[in-house]
This record gives sequence, C-alpha cells and structure tokens, in this order.
Amino acid sequence: MPISAIYLNITKCNYVQLFKTSLCLAIPNLQSTRTIIRSTYILQKNILINNNIGSTDSVSAAKKNLISKLNFESESHAAPFCKLPIKSLLQIYKTTKQDQESGCCNNRLYYIASQLKCPPGMLSDRIAKRCFIYSLSFDWLEKSLKVLLDKGVSPDRILRDLWVLKYHHQTIDDRLKRIQDLGIDTLYPWMVRCSEDILNRYIEIYQETKSILGNGQSTKGYIASRLNTSIDTIDEIYAKVPSFTRIRVSKVKHFLDFLFEEGFTIEDILCKPRVLCASQKTVRERLEKLRGLGLKDINLNVLCRSRKDFRKYYESLQTVTKDENKQT
Repeated sequence: MPISAIYLNITKCNYVQLFKTSLCLAIPNLQSTRTIIRSTYILQKNILINNNIGSTDSVSAAKKNLISKLNFESESHAAPFCKLPIKSLLQIYKTTKQDQESGCCNNRLYYIASQLKCPPGMLSDRIAKRCFIYSLSFDWLEKSLKVLLDKGVSPDRILRDLWVLKYHHQTIDDRLKRIQDLGIDTLYPWMVRCSEDILNRYIEIYQETKSILGNGQSTKGYIASRLNTSIDTIDEIYAKVPSFTRIRVSKVKHFLDFLFEEGFTIEDILCKPRVLCASQKTVRERLEKLRGLGLKDINLNVLCRSRKDFRKYYESLQTVTKDENKQT
C-alpha cells in the first residue's frame, strides 16, 4: 500500500489504534482529510522512524522485500539497513541492481570491504549511515578508492572517513600529490576534504617539525636532549602526564626557549614538566603580573595553577603588597 493510501484510509478507530491516543484527542485531528494529510509529522514520528516500521505491516513488508533483494550474505550485514527509510532503500536497490547487471558487484558493501580488506560486518553500519555511496556511479567509487589506496592512504583511515569517497578521483589525486611533493608521506582522507587554510597550516607545522627533529629523531628524543636527561625519564613524564602524547615538538621548542630566556632552569622544568602542556601565552601573562608585584623568585607550580587558584593567589599577593606599602 503506498504511503498516500495510508493517510486516506485513517478512520477514527484506526487513528486511535495507530497513534495510541484517546478518541477525544483523535476526533479534532479527523475533522477533514486535509487535516490528516497536513499531520504528516505525526506519521513520520510514529511510523517512519521506527526501526522495523512495525506500526504498519504494509510498509514493514515493503522494507523486508527490498532488503531481501540487496544480496546481503547474512542478516547481521543487513540489520543496519533496516533502520533506513523506504526512499533510501529504493535508491540502494536501484543501484545494486544496476551494479549486478553490469557485472560490477553484488552489493557495494562487499566491494568496498574487499578493497579495504576488512570484514563486511565491520563496515555495514558505516555504509548504512552513508547512503551517498549508493548514489555515486560505480566508476566514480572505483576510481576514488583506487587513487586513495594507490597513494598509500591506509584502509583503516578510509574506513573511518568514508566521506572522502564523495570527491572526484582527480581532485583526490591532485591534493594528495601536492602533499607528497612536499615530502609528507603519511596521508589522511581529511587532507582531501579540509580547506586550504587548514591544509596549509598542517604543512607549515609538518615542515617546522621536520626542521626541528632532523632525520630520525623522535619528539621524546628531542625533549630528552633539550632537558639533558634520558629517554627513560621522558617516558616517565609521558606516563604521568598523558597530554604530552598530544604535544607538538614545535610548541615544545618555543616553550623551552621562552622558559630558559625567563631564567628557569632544566631542574625547574623537570620538577614541573606539566608546564609544557600549558598555554605559553597564559604563562607569559602570569609571569608579567607576578613580576609587576615585585616577585623575582617564581615557582612553575604557581604558573600552572587553574585560573581560579591563580586569581586567588594573585589577589592575596596584591593584599600583602598593599599592606607592606602602607607600613613603609
């Protein structure tokens, strides 16, 4: 039964049953057929969003019929597609039928799984949430996937960012080639999708990192060298301060340069390595405030305090300073 017929066949009795409401609430909505048709949001909320469309046997049967023709190899592979509306399933069915008739594949789920060398069960939920894959031409999909894999983008990264398949293979090739020409070997799908500003910023950071580390040196090795300590000590710092794993070597370099210029020693930094994860701008501002009160011997622990704790500390120092000035 088409959806339009469902609207027109609603009576007072089955309206009550269908939407689980009382007759007194149903009657105002049934004053005219026009009112029923205008109340499509009720139908969408109570029927179409339901995973198996159990409220209407006809629509549920239509879904099951479509899914049975999509050549799924197991019920678990098909399960995520049961959540889709009929309109999406019709598009998937049409595309699957064309792919099968042209000898391309039996279902794009299995084609992509074979190309990415991953189990279909791991991919089915992701594919069902990205129905655009079934709106692309097979040639588009095939070439976009091929370029990504040929350029060395790992299957796992493609699996986690299927949106990249929306881009034309030539666009993908041009972007990734440009990045490779700059000496960047580790490629990600987001590099194709991001804006020029973001890409240029990434390239800038990469090149700066490369110039700091040189050939073969790791971030841990660089920090150990600057702080005149062992890799084991740096490993302990990483274990105690997990945010170190996300810190860029360029930030470490500039921060260490700044701290040394301000008179802090290697021992100061090793006692409070967490300072390197803080904002250099914030640390600079706090130093200026404290020195403005006449403090010379400043502990890094103070500079790493929370905003609230630092404000309390600073205000207490201001009070002490004012009292001392009054006495003199």
